[in-house]
Amino acid sequence: MKLVMFTPGLQASAIGRMSTLVVHALRAAGHEVTVVRCELESLMKKQTHDFGGTVLSWADLAAVTAAVARSDSVVYQVGNNYDFHIGCLEWLPRAPGIVCLHDFFLGHLFWGWADRNRPAAHAVLRSWYGAAVAEHYFMHPDSDSFIASTVDAAPMTEWIGGMASGVVTHSNWGAERLWRSCAGPVHVVPLPYNAPAGRGAEAHSNGPTFYVLTIGHVNPNKRVASVIRAIGNSPVLRDHTVYRLVGRIQTETVVALSSLARRYQVNLLISDELDDDALVSTIDQADVVTCLRWPSLEAASASAIEAMLYGKPVIVTDTNFYSELPDDCVLKIDPENEISMLQQALEQLYHSPDMRGTLGARAKEWAGATFRADHYAESLVGMTANVSRARPTLTAIERLTSTLAGWGARSDWLSGEESRAALDLFTIGGTGN
Repeated sequence: MKLVMFTPGLQASAIGRMSTLVVHALRAAGHEVTVVRCELESLMKKQTHDFGGTVLSWADLAAVTAAVARSDSVVYQVGNNYDFHIGCLEWLPRAPGIVCLHDFFLGHLFWGWADRNRPAAHAVLRSWYGAAVAEHYFMHPDSDSFIASTVDAAPMTEWIGGMASGVVTHSNWGAERLWRSCAGPVHVVPLPYNAPAGRGAEAHSNGPTFYVLTIGHVNPNKRVASVIRAIGNSPVLRDHTVYRLVGRIQTETVVALSSLARRYQVNLLISDELDDDALVSTIDQADVVTCLRWPSLEAASASAIEAMLYGKPVIVTDTNFYSELPDDCVLKIDPENEISMLQQALEQLYHSPDMRGTLGARAKEWAGATFRADHYAESLVGMTANVSRARPTLTAIERLTSTLAGWGARSDWLSGEESRAALDLFTIGGTGN
């Protein structure tokens, strides 16, 4: 089978790292894969993942057109970062295909696209969410208020789902919007990831220093301030813990978190992004990895999966993707009682190296059997067959709805219960949803 995969390629992208694993798994299974990098052209100058074969730029129109024309399937890796996924948005309307959706909130992706497509963006908003949402969508003063106002009312999941021939996503919690918006099959498949090196579960220290680690872009929904408060509220944790942050971080965030840590007398160590070897060493040193998210917007967490694969005890927020993890493999924190539960969990893990080792070992075993690139590759091949079977149905629905729209039917009428019931005749036998 011949596939074209649009994906970020730069090493800073966890989606790019996941795509690399899937590309190699597809090739190992005998399939031909052409990789098309989809980030801003300026980002393609930075250090990249090794895809091991043909890699094109999405802006190379002639080469990409030729690759798409001879392919059996086009696959788009899509997340909530416009700079990393601009090429997907340029090509998805021209060459519809399977979307691998990494986030169930796509507001920032949509906002970036809307900057150059404002009339079309308003039309999309009115079509999916109504005139009132469209009128106020671009009026929020900052990112926090934007997310709070739109995460439920207009997450833009339907916008991408409606353009896809089929969707693969990585947890169940946000999939209902995809089932409503995507006319093709929607499958939930565990996100493939890896732990490239390291000692894993054997690295848990029994020494006096307790190392707590948070990985990834440091923003408010990572709950770093709550971890600092939980450590600072506990005399034993405050005296023995080093709390380390590794990942992209804004200067103003460094200043604010450093000030909070001084107030709570917490030993906070802030690093920026690290190279692979340094990151492996940092994860190995960690006794605990916190993967808290509130609000939780992603379909799956690469950092949580990676920490589990390294055999680390992981603390997560009991919500969305994280709630779907086995209770005996991670410690789950109620977001309504966050700081006190964090303090209790960290104290428990500090006092019991055996518990850390047992929890990490269970997490490593389960994650290694679950988050596999070969399984994901098999799912993409199967999805291609399902989309091919569904294509005549999708074409018929598209032509019918286009005809009705030409006669003056509004999108809210077309999506109404009576219209959807009438279109059920096209789904006899199912399309895989």
